[in-house]
Amino acid sequence: MKRTISLMLAVLVVLSSGSAAFGAKVAKPNITAAGAMVYCQNTGEIVYSKNSQKKLEPFSVTKLMTVLLAVQNLPLDKEVTVSAKAASQKEASINLKEGEILTVEDLIYAALLPSGNDAAYALGEAVSGDMETFIALMNKTAKNIGCKKTHFTNPSGMQAKRHYTTASDMMEIVKVALSNDIIRKAAGSTKYTIEKTNKSKKRVLHSHIKFLSDKESGVYAGKTGYWDTYNCSIALGYKKDGLSLFVVIMGDTVAERTKDVKKLIQYATAKVEGQKVIGSGKESGRVRIKHGAKTSVTAYTAETGYAYLPKEASAKLISTKTVMRDDVEAPVKAGTVVGTYQIYVADELVNEVNLVITEDIDQGWFPSYLGISNFATIIICIVFILLLTLFLTISITKARNRRRKRMMKKQRIMEIAMEEMRREQERKERDWRF
Repeated sequence: MKRTISLMLAVLVVLSSGSAAFGAKVAKPNITAAGAMVYCQNTGEIVYSKNSQKKLEPFSVTKLMTVLLAVQNLPLDKEVTVSAKAASQKEASINLKEGEILTVEDLIYAALLPSGNDAAYALGEAVSGDMETFIALMNKTAKNIGCKKTHFTNPSGMQAKRHYTTASDMMEIVKVALSNDIIRKAAGSTKYTIEKTNKSKKRVLHSHIKFLSDKESGVYAGKTGYWDTYNCSIALGYKKDGLSLFVVIMGDTVAERTKDVKKLIQYATAKVEGQKVIGSGKESGRVRIKHGAKTSVTAYTAETGYAYLPKEASAKLISTKTVMRDDVEAPVKAGTVVGTYQIYVADELVNEVNLVITEDIDQGWFPSYLGISNFATIIICIVFILLLTLFLTISITKARNRRRKRMMKKQRIMEIAMEEMRREQERKERDWRF
């Protein structure tokens, strides 16, 4: 009986430890944020959700809506004259002056990178003429894109009673905003320079998102929100190894916000299963090198390529295509990106893996301008020399043969002449005897 009980306990220990090890890969992370959501663009699924319908203050993440409306309604080169009201905005600012003239593009970067409240206010006025009309447009747009529990009262995210949203609603805004090329570029920049204006010296703006400075983080764009040490938020776009995510965190602390982002990304990458399409360092065709010592070299994948499929989707939906650059010109260094290995799911491009060369290619000799490599040039020269040598050898041999024939002919003529002379001499001698 004791042995049976011991055996059962041992089995339970093994099973529990095994399930714990398995569960560690997919267990929901424990985060400090009051509300959060992670959405996978590849599969169209919500990978993580915590209090996603809870009304929370977005703080400066609000500015994603502000710049979205600016991009939709204004040309980037439009000049905006800063009003007294915009210049007087408190908290975060880039110290805009009343009457200062900047472009819409400058104000977008100023609103996103250092989170200038004055820049956001100036954009709102530029879009609608007055702030009341702009706030109405913000709320109407939020409703149109699917936000059900969102209400804005200002363009910057300044703390206010009726200024709120949810992680779920903010995710809808993030999807639209970061899908815009202009916003994605601005929200993904670490630095931007506003040149000297009529009221200010040159300004150099810096992003608050540290993830953008780390190339390995996978974060390509985003916006932070901050009120104080215990009230902050963040919205990010993430793409790595073909996995595309949007991350929204609200009601977090400064100390835990970065940790929570990392936890959620780690969780999402473990939860969303990727189909390995091609490994790193695999041959993927040849690329032509203009004016190179070599006119074509093998290209290799720079990293592993994955495809992330929606649930129940078949791997048969995956297809690939190799696209090489046609402007690669020597000299080029090893590691140069010369093309892309494109991965499609149901004819939709879902991932691109860089193709690189693994050797330095120096500039070629003159024939390289005709598409002939140095090696081919050497071979052609050797063949030419051999053919020339053969031609000269044959010509010399023929000349010698002709000369020999002429000499033999001459010698034969002389022999015939000598024979005739000898015969003539003999005839004369016979005549003398008679």
